[in-house]
Amino acid sequence: MLGKGGNHIAFGNRMQACFDQPSRHAAALQLTMGRLFPSLATAPVVQSWTGASDRSATGFPFFGRLPGHQRVLYGLGYSGNGVVQSHLGGRILSSLLLGERNAWTDSGLVRGPLAHFPPEPLRWCGAMLVRNAIRRVEQAEDRQHKPRWLDTRLAACAGMAGKTDHPQPSASRR
Repeated sequence: MLGKGGNHIAFGNRMQACFDQPSRHAAALQLTMGRLFPSLATAPVVQSWTGASDRSATGFPFFGRLPGHQRVLYGLGYSGNGVVQSHLGGRILSSLLLGERNAWTDSGLVRGPLAHFPPEPLRWCGAMLVRNAIRRVEQAEDRQHKPRWLDTRLAACAGMAGKTDHPQPSASRR
């Protein structure tokens, strides 16, 4: 699974039809896959999607019960790391569903969101600035160019959600 900043950030967190559409970045994904895994260079990309951006203010996922609707459980804020964290989320949500009291349900992640983004339109504007900086950093790295300083700083705001298929510069080189 690879990403190239193809996510769509919706104003007001509204669900949109484009979330289920193929990625406009499928060609870039194909090139990246071939560079990372040369034996797959000619393998076709079978599926791509745009997807909604699910970023939490802390970068950590959070889980819980919907206030006023105790039968509704949620797991959100995977922040671009959902493949790895799905196992963790499954353990937490299944323990909550079964009414268990254990390390999963006592986890600090089972307190709902621990921080919030600013309200609209600031949230959306900030998200667009960071996402577009991530795209420019990745494009520069793909061309083996040094990214612009401001783009590097803005992309760093995303932390680990700022996925790249290149090694991140060490703190001493930043």
